Amino acid sequence: MAYVSADQIERGGRPLSVSTYRFAGWRSLAASWVLAMLLGAGWSTPVTAVPKVERHDLNCGDTFPCPPEIQRRVDFWIKVFRSWKTNQVIFHDSQHPERVYAVKTTKATCRRKRAAPAVERERKRIKRQLQGLAVKLERGDAKYSSAERDMLTLFPGRGSKEVRRAAGNIRCQQGNRDRFREALTRYGRYKEHILKVLRESGLSEDILYLPFVESAYNPRAYSRVGAAGLWQIMPRTARKLGLQLNATLDERFDPERATWAAARYLRRSTDTLTAVAKGRSRGVRPTDINPFVITSYNYGVAGMSRAIRKVGPDYIDVLRKYRSRSFRTAVRNFYASFLAARYVAQNADKYFGELEGSKPLRYSVVALEKPTSVARVQKVFGVSEATLRELNPAWTRYVWRGWRLIPEGYSLRLPYRKHRWRKQLARLETLPPEQPQLSGRKYIVQRGDTACGIARVFEVSCRDVIQVNDLGRRALIRVGQKLEIPARPAAKKTVVAKAASIAKPAPKSRPEPKAPPQPALRVAKVESTSATETPARKPVIVKDGETSVAGAALKPAGAPQPKEVFRKLMDGIDVAVQTRETRGRRTYSLKVEPEETLGHYADWLGIGGTAKLRRMNKIRGGTRIRVGQRIELPIKNDTQRQSFESSRLEYHQTLVDEFEQHYEVLNVERYTVKRGDNMWNIAQEHELPYWVLTRLNPGNPRPDIGDTLAVPVARARKPSKEPPISNPG
Repeated sequence: MAYVSADQIERGGRPLSVSTYRFAGWRSLAASWVLAMLLGAGWSTPVTAVPKVERHDLNCGDTFPCPPEIQRRVDFWIKVFRSWKTNQVIFHDSQHPERVYAVKTTKATCRRKRAAPAVERERKRIKRQLQGLAVKLERGDAKYSSAERDMLTLFPGRGSKEVRRAAGNIRCQQGNRDRFREALTRYGRYKEHILKVLRESGLSEDILYLPFVESAYNPRAYSRVGAAGLWQIMPRTARKLGLQLNATLDERFDPERATWAAARYLRRSTDTLTAVAKGRSRGVRPTDINPFVITSYNYGVAGMSRAIRKVGPDYIDVLRKYRSRSFRTAVRNFYASFLAARYVAQNADKYFGELEGSKPLRYSVVALEKPTSVARVQKVFGVSEATLRELNPAWTRYVWRGWRLIPEGYSLRLPYRKHRWRKQLARLETLPPEQPQLSGRKYIVQRGDTACGIARVFEVSCRDVIQVNDLGRRALIRVGQKLEIPARPAAKKTVVAKAASIAKPAPKSRPEPKAPPQPALRVAKVESTSATETPARKPVIVKDGETSVAGAALKPAGAPQPKEVFRKLMDGIDVAVQTRETRGRRTYSLKVEPEETLGHYADWLGIGGTAKLRRMNKIRGGTRIRVGQRIELPIKNDTQRQSFESSRLEYHQTLVDEFEQHYEVLNVERYTVKRGDNMWNIAQEHELPYWVLTRLNPGNPRPDIGDTLAVPVARARKPSKEPPISNPG
């Protein structure tokens, strides 16, 4: 009898006897078990009684208040963080999250557009049950099953309309207890630095708890939409916040630099939203603004500004009244989940017992006076690769493979030493300059070669050959060109390509090994253009009369195969700057691509700030540029243009490369555009980076109703590096 609690005994407004409850419970258990076996859902042993979401004494304070209207929503997220694990799927009401219908233990996924079949079956079962209950309430039928009595406890008013409405609001959510526990063990490593940054930025120390929601305090987290690091910063936002993102460094993965960037964002958000709110009501206080500031971290400052202007500076009013397709459940839940994470972290001992947390990160910093390889750093300072990776997480794989050098002026982090490595640093400064270490092999292009064909012969990645040699989006190579062949990790043998000249020829006594037979290819001539046209800059390779990119024949129009997606994403990068002659003056311009900002253009042009670009294009300060917008560039000559295009290409290749490192494509689905759709919303609904969708569907920036789009289905290669699943449904 110990398993029967008082709240479980009361059903339908009247108490049931323990014996009746026990009988009904076993009968329902048996029925549920049979149903699960028939459906093949793979659930664990089912439970009939609806799960309970306890109330908590939040005691929030004034800085980040807990309005009574959202306290039950906070209670739900506390339960998600402290009780339910990631292998548990919670079915609940999207408008009233504390109304939980069922919790199932399963390997099935719970995602917005691609929930597992077993999850969808359970969702439909609950929907049918609610609809049936609504019919009985309308008819006044009091003959309820035990499961229906359980369900009725979630609707104290017993209104049929409310029950019927709830049938259309069933949402699924995966638990996070195990992720939160892991986050608590990492939390101490970064706590001191984050508190220091928040204090110096004039921000509340409670923002310390935001990374529990964003990344589970995992500095290597990488989301499905391309956000990265402890603070889950998007590529476009990274540049605005002063973070580098290129083939050498991605500072979003650096917890300390990313924390300063997040603080800059939150400081600007506070200032902007305060000004907007005071435009509606002069009596606004900081405590009124803070919920908007936290929500803006998920929804954006511009989005929150629109909501305040339309509804007013009352947060609860905005939750109730503001309507926008992008103001989804995830956004409405964000502040509540932050309050819940704060509560659980502050009461960690109560819910997780004593945990052995990480010690604060300590290190020494030395400034590099010249570009340096990782191999040289390891040798001079005697530090392991694992230690360097932990202390310098911003380095990309190109640095670790030796294809890029750590840049001059970089603040290198090393294990803490009182002497700050003075002797080793002095030795480093005496060593001669370095060049990127590739494989030591050079290949001279012969007639019939292609970039990918050469890569296959040397058993390396085609993308790596293109990247290392900066071959551009079409991987153009020419006869006689000398290519660097990137090293393969733990390479066991060297294969010599057909008709190749190698920098270090094999001895005459040993016959040259033959390469696998390659189809004859011919390089198409690139015709010159008139002075008033843009140079072609898109050379192609022709095979048997069919257009081919980097040696691979293009398929007919349609959805690519999963294994072709990343090649197509690389292939679809168009960085060409358009050139025109107008009244004897040459002008340069481009169309804005996703994840680009005026700041990027200024960096790639080497002109410092964006003031010149804004004047040239008559763009007011604070105005964002739009994807597809035409921007004129202050380019002086073709050398500057080529440098610009090279940097732009590198940036977009890095985005593709990072996405491929973290995700694999399982399938490519066809999506039919519906009323109200646009490319951005479709990408968000399918949890994909915007640029992935636009690049796989070129020439269709504004699809019409009925158009069909190729949409990849991706899965994390290393789920531990994916942020916590806190906002699907």
